[in-house]
Amino acid sequence: MNLHKRDLEEAQEHLRMDPLHTPPKERRSRTSRPKVRTGCVTCKARRKKCDEARPCCRTCVSAGRECGGYQDTIDRRTRAWKTTKDTVDVPCKTTIEVRQNQLTVTKDYGAWISRLLVDPSQADLSLSERWYLGFFRSSTAWQCSGYFPLEFWHQMVHQVSEEEPAVRHAIIAISALHRSFDTIQSSQNLGNQNDPQLFPLRQCNKAITCLQQRLQSASCGQDSHMLITLVTCVLFVSFAFLQGDTNAASCHLRHGTRLLQESYLSNKKKRVEYKRALTDVFYHLELHWASLREPEAVTLEHEYSIVHSMALHNPVWRKPVNSVGDACNLLIGLAWLVCENDPENSKMFMAREILDKHQDAILQKLQLWKTELTTALTRKKVMLSARDRHTLAALDLWTEIIIIRVSTDCRQDEGESRFDSFTSNFQRVVHLAQSVLSSDFSQSPVPTFSVGMGMIPPLYLCAFRCREWYIRREAVRLLQTWHLQEGAWTSSGTAFVVNRMIDIESEGLTQGDLVPERARICAMRAGALSDGSGIRLWYRRSQGGSSTQSDGNSNPWESEILPF
Repeated sequence: MNLHKRDLEEAQEHLRMDPLHTPPKERRSRTSRPKVRTGCVTCKARRKKCDEARPCCRTCVSAGRECGGYQDTIDRRTRAWKTTKDTVDVPCKTTIEVRQNQLTVTKDYGAWISRLLVDPSQADLSLSERWYLGFFRSSTAWQCSGYFPLEFWHQMVHQVSEEEPAVRHAIIAISALHRSFDTIQSSQNLGNQNDPQLFPLRQCNKAITCLQQRLQSASCGQDSHMLITLVTCVLFVSFAFLQGDTNAASCHLRHGTRLLQESYLSNKKKRVEYKRALTDVFYHLELHWASLREPEAVTLEHEYSIVHSMALHNPVWRKPVNSVGDACNLLIGLAWLVCENDPENSKMFMAREILDKHQDAILQKLQLWKTELTTALTRKKVMLSARDRHTLAALDLWTEIIIIRVSTDCRQDEGESRFDSFTSNFQRVVHLAQSVLSSDFSQSPVPTFSVGMGMIPPLYLCAFRCREWYIRREAVRLLQTWHLQEGAWTSSGTAFVVNRMIDIESEGLTQGDLVPERARICAMRAGALSDGSGIRLWYRRSQGGSSTQSDGNSNPWESEILPF
């Protein structure tokens, strides 16, 4: 044993003395640390350690190099990276914020569409079309509904678009208009390539082509054809309104209301599932058309008018108000009546007769509908949502406007002075508009792009008919401050025209002076020039009430061109 041990020691000593032999070194293990993914662009490109000083790292500065700055990178080991591997960067996400009492649009360029989760109905759509379809579903549809809970925009149009290419392309066209509106608002051009109007028009043409092919197909029944046609018609009317093409809008609206009435007559014995949603949206479209119509414009035949049937066959002022929907229908019906009662158009005698005959009943209903609604909601123990409260605020504002119109339309012989006794009502309208536009956006953002009635027509009436110095200028200020589009009404264009009208009436007056009757404008029209360089304004001055009864010789129309 000892001999063996001695032999082993001698062998080890011999190996240590051998100059050609180097014993194996112990292998060191490097401490594991996560890779640094930060640092400036220049240092990362040179694979050098960066001290990450900001705004420029000291490593680059000391070596005389230009520091490339810093970029956020995604850790490829995280779930965020695994998700983004299957996504495509597309146009930005838009959110509405309020800063210093103005609507602003902020852009979030982190919007993504997953390639792995593409809906089968979108297989034939381009990437841009898919994005606009998603934009419509997340933002545009809610905006189009405005202040009112319309089932058409919140539910029906989404359901039909899943199956029908015509509806898909129509809502993509409206979504592109909305996107263009937001782009103009933020003074950026992030839309489609050259002309922001070209893409929506192409989509509208695709919708028309798809609708023609669908109607020629025998794969579905008559009821399905009717539904697809009516839904697409609503979208075409909305598209035309938002483009400002009132001629196209009136054409689609006339045919749509006639088709809807005929569908009711042919389905009396069958339950029509889509009746309520389509009826409500046509109410709003007809009211918007009535608020825009020129005296010589084509009117809807009353036998095919949806609002006419609702307002007159079973008068809305006689119906109880038990829900927010009932309140909406009441105000829409009455607002349509006062818009129909145009003293410049002798054909609209029916609305004038109704308002004269039922003035007291209508005014009483306008004073009591909120009490009826409160009682009904209390009995049912219904709690209103933030959206419902915004709807009621808008209806409250329109109530004041309708009260003014119903009370004054039968007093045409008093001239423009008949509005002077309603100063408190005008002031309440402006106050309500200010309250609604300045409300809590985190709960229910104000619609900036809608189809139907909103804030602009009431503020227009206040600035036009109220001659109190401060109230009418406050109405103009609100129109100038909040960038809105409600159908064919735009807040900027309305403020521009009305501001000029106020200057004409106030010429030679000092602050606080009341505008005399002879200086007041009793009628006004405006139209854009064909080359888009400005607006032509026509107006006629009052002559103590005789202006509304005259043949036009004693108070002729005056005209001027306003560069815009």
